[in-house]
Amino acid sequence: MKSLFKKPIVIIWMVLLFLSLVLLLSKGLHYGVDLSGGTVFQIMLEQPVSQEDLARAASVVAKRIDWSGSMDVKVTPSGDQYLIAQLAESDPGKIEEIKSTLLRQGKFEAVMDGNILFYGDDIKSIFKDSSKGYGIQVVDKKNGVYNWTLPFLLSPEAAANFAEMTFHKCTATGFSSSGNSNDDYDCEKTYFFVDRPIDTIIVMDKELYLEEKDVPVSPEVLNAETMSIDEIIAQISTNYYVVDNNLTDDQFEKIKQDLNKYTKAIVASTVSDAVRSDLEKMGFKIIIKEKPDYQPWIWEATGLKSIISLTPGVANMDAPTINSPRFKKYSELTITGSVQSQQFANKRLNDLLLVLESGSLPIPIDNISTESISPYLGSEFLNNSLLIGILALITVAIVLFVRYRVFLLSFPIFLTGFSEIIILLGFISLLNFRMDLAAVAGILATIGTGVDHQVIITDELVKGKGHEDHQESFINKIKRAFFIVFTSAATVMATMLPIIFFSGGLSKLVGFAVTIVVGSIIGILITRPTYAEVAKQIITTRQDHHRVTESNNPEQEQK
Repeated sequence: MKSLFKKPIVIIWMVLLFLSLVLLLSKGLHYGVDLSGGTVFQIMLEQPVSQEDLARAASVVAKRIDWSGSMDVKVTPSGDQYLIAQLAESDPGKIEEIKSTLLRQGKFEAVMDGNILFYGDDIKSIFKDSSKGYGIQVVDKKNGVYNWTLPFLLSPEAAANFAEMTFHKCTATGFSSSGNSNDDYDCEKTYFFVDRPIDTIIVMDKELYLEEKDVPVSPEVLNAETMSIDEIIAQISTNYYVVDNNLTDDQFEKIKQDLNKYTKAIVASTVSDAVRSDLEKMGFKIIIKEKPDYQPWIWEATGLKSIISLTPGVANMDAPTINSPRFKKYSELTITGSVQSQQFANKRLNDLLLVLESGSLPIPIDNISTESISPYLGSEFLNNSLLIGILALITVAIVLFVRYRVFLLSFPIFLTGFSEIIILLGFISLLNFRMDLAAVAGILATIGTGVDHQVIITDELVKGKGHEDHQESFINKIKRAFFIVFTSAATVMATMLPIIFFSGGLSKLVGFAVTIVVGSIIGILITRPTYAEVAKQIITTRQDHHRVTESNNPEQEQK
């Protein structure tokens, strides 16, 4: 038996079992709404929409909350203006973070000179590949400057439109940085917005305006190029006002006239209550914006995410006309920015990535209310489910003992089956996957599949007598058994994988599918081969002992 623990598969099994136990003891498991309770988000859109748009909004909200499908999220349309989102989360900080994410419509626009270059829907794919520049790069370690970069692919139509609208948008300055060439250019800037204000005026106090009158093109980067608030506002086509503690008569009349074109007002949190009250009395819907720690307030107010100057190459400065052979259509572009914190760089990158991947809501969200919910089942149900699984393993072990009369096989059947559950739970803990009712059902189904495979392996190893070479006989039997096991597991995974990747209306079955697929992979690669090695060792030892006994009792052999 000592040689058994030198087998590579047995060593791998023991290592994975140990690591899984460490993960479960240190991280534990995360549970779904059914088992641990959570929060209900009651989401009201700004106005009623069609059922098609409401279903689209539900899909976007679900992706925003849980892009990986691991948080047991359920989003249900209600009426023609409401969405009910249910998820297993009760941490106040996380709840506020989710609310902040949902309140963004997520409408992405690339703008130049106030004109739209392309929309978020025109981005066909995002390159999450560091070789293309994706990720965070350290620019100046001493001063803590970090660049974030998001490369993407435009649709052919959007690429053609982008090339035409940026054509020759650079002006030769006659000087280069070296001062001895005339090929340097001053190029137009492109502005990337998420939820660029529409139907909205902007109001800030004088102190904030003086602080941000000239803001850096790259926020928080020392000695960065600056630009005026007017340049940013020009990309939005709205009016902005700089106020004291009270509105002047002239400001009051001008803002009142704006009600003919605008219905909302983005107001800095530092603006006085008196000014806010006047705006509300006029009929404006007030949207309060706090100043973030990592960028200017005007960036937050306008939804500005990045400013990038064109390059002569992208602007096709070497092509005399659009029809010239040298005219190029650039479909692979990047959005980038610089900040003085790796944490903020990650936040900027991940926020933009989430919006682009989830898509935009067809209409903004008006407000969100939350309510805590209690678990439907609780920990007792989980304990009972685990007990049922263990009893199933014990029952099968007893049945196999009665069938084959090999007592020593009962223990490895139970041990490898139980270890498969532990390794599976360890993997679920590592992924922070939430255990819901469907996942528990998947674990029980995995136990059943594992038992079925163990019966197949055991039956192949102990059946038949024959006089062929002993070792070759075991090899052939294991091959036959694993052909059946692999075929069965492949069939199960082929059935479950579409649910994981294309769940559609079957999203509640994702937990079931994930646990079965992961359990099947663990089984066919780790626990089934381990059981086969142990069973082969036990049966070989037993048969060798039986032969020795027969050789020592020739009379019994003759009989």
